[in-house]
Parts: sequence; C-alpha cells; structure tokens
Amino acid sequence: MCGGHHEHHGRGRRFGRRGFPSRDVWVERLQAYQAHLEQELQNVRDVIERLGPEAPDQNQTETV
Repeated sequence: MCGGHHEHHGRGRRFGRRGFPSRDVWVERLQAYQAHLEQELQNVRDVIERLGPEAPDQNQTETV
C-alpha cells in the first residue's frame, strides 16, 4: 500500500489550477521583477559608495 501518498511528476501542477499565464501576465511579472532587480542593484551601489575606496593599511591590525 502507498499509504495515501500520491506523487505528481510535474504534469499539470507547475502553474497551479489556473493554467499557464498569458503573455501579458508574463510581461507584467517580468517588468516588476526587473524593477526589483534595478532597485537591488542601486542598493548595492549605494553601499559600495558609502564604503568608499579603501586605504591599503586601513583595515589591517598590527601584531605586537
């Protein structure tokens, strides 16, 4: 007996019960994702800019 466990091998479950999204939905989702990535990239640029150029001996600790 399988104990009531049913395995689905990727057929018909990938996009849920609504089926495959339309082209318009894909474009909208991808544009939103692109805007998100652009914001993340700007956040990274801001952090790099705040850190600024590092002096060669600035973060090294001296051993006594």
